[in-house]
Amino acid sequence: MGRGRPAIGLMREPVRSSISKQDKKDLKVLADDFCILNRKDVQEIINTCKSYAEGQQKIMRVFETVYM
Repeated sequence: MGRGRPAIGLMREPVRSSISKQDKKDLKVLADDFCILNRKDVQEIINTCKSYAEGQQKIMRVFETVYM
């Protein structure tokens, strides 16, 4: 086994545990536009989602169950 840096294909990218501050802000704006920002479940979604798309999808599900 050689020493040194592993080949590019073998290196793993670090897993991001949460989304950026800007994405959280955008999700809060989205939830506020639908008047569901103050709900506890929506706040939990914003704080625990791993991507903007995942958070958006979950917020839209909450909106559909509340208003549809």
